[in-house]
Amino acid sequence: MNLSSLVFSLMFSTVVCSIASAQTKALEIFKSWDKNGDGVLVISEVPAELRKLFPRNDRNGDGKISVREHIVAMGKPAPVVRPETRVDEFRIRQVWPQESGGWARRVLVRTPVGTSGKLPVVIFLHGNGGQVENAINQFRQLGNVLFVCPQGYRRSWNVFGEASEAPDVKFIEEIITYLKTRNRNADVDNITLIGSSNGSGLIHRLLIEMDRKPFHKAVCLVASMIEKQYHSGKFWVSSEDGKNLYDLEKRPTRGPTVLYFHGTDDRVVPYRGGNRGNVPHVSAQDTAFAFARAFGHDGIQLSDADGKPVGSGVLEYAYPKAKYTHYKLVGEGHGIGRTREFVDSAIRKLIFE
Repeated sequence: MNLSSLVFSLMFSTVVCSIASAQTKALEIFKSWDKNGDGVLVISEVPAELRKLFPRNDRNGDGKISVREHIVAMGKPAPVVRPETRVDEFRIRQVWPQESGGWARRVLVRTPVGTSGKLPVVIFLHGNGGQVENAINQFRQLGNVLFVCPQGYRRSWNVFGEASEAPDVKFIEEIITYLKTRNRNADVDNITLIGSSNGSGLIHRLLIEMDRKPFHKAVCLVASMIEKQYHSGKFWVSSEDGKNLYDLEKRPTRGPTVLYFHGTDDRVVPYRGGNRGNVPHVSAQDTAFAFARAFGHDGIQLSDADGKPVGSGVLEYAYPKAKYTHYKLVGEGHGIGRTREFVDSAIRKLIFE
């Protein structure tokens, strides 16, 4: 071993030992506070001077702090607990002009091994160009959920100008019906949709077009509405099935709980509105307000200056009566790279609360 390799090896060993030592120390503190030895901390077990931090450190909002949450709160690397899983597949057959002979559309389902009870359902809608073989490996940090990944036709979701002209609103509805009737592990009273980019665009369609929404929570990542869907202070849908005419006014029914995340430096779907190719988008703030007003908010629109700092580079714009919250990710592009920990934590809290 040469000198540089030896130095690197020693540095690496020192870092590993330091992390291990820090985790050991964190565990010792945890055990000393856990007076009844039940493996979690309640606020009365935390020293009085630290109790004001309890809500922030209780990452999933269940009123208790687990060992993992305690380690994260101390700023140390937390052990990742990911259950062993299996992946199954089912198909939904649909017919539309692009596939007049019918097309069996793929849906992958990731299930924790050994599960016997009901699990929260998360349906993840990939972005344009996405494939289920990759999508099924996303959001493993959510832990014990039934994670469902449909494949968009021609790797896209039918909003406007995509390769797909498939009946995707009906597709999602049929997937949920399948889970309700055929999957004994599906907690059909806790269904969350997560859409990224083009997948977020499909969620906007579902929120507008579905009168009886069969899902309870939704997460929109890095995509606002297009102006075809919302302009002149009104929502629009197509008057003809299979065509994206967006020529018929629509008043959306009350929606589920919604979280919407968008970066200010997004050059694919601009935060302040504008074109994605030749498709104009509504701004992120106007998208949030439009849905909030449709879902029950009866006040004025929050101004950009009204954002509440809730994390590093994260501003919150909440419309509580409408159960709609927008998070402005300052400096983030078309993704959630730098703010991933905050976004993941917010999604976990949404699913498990």
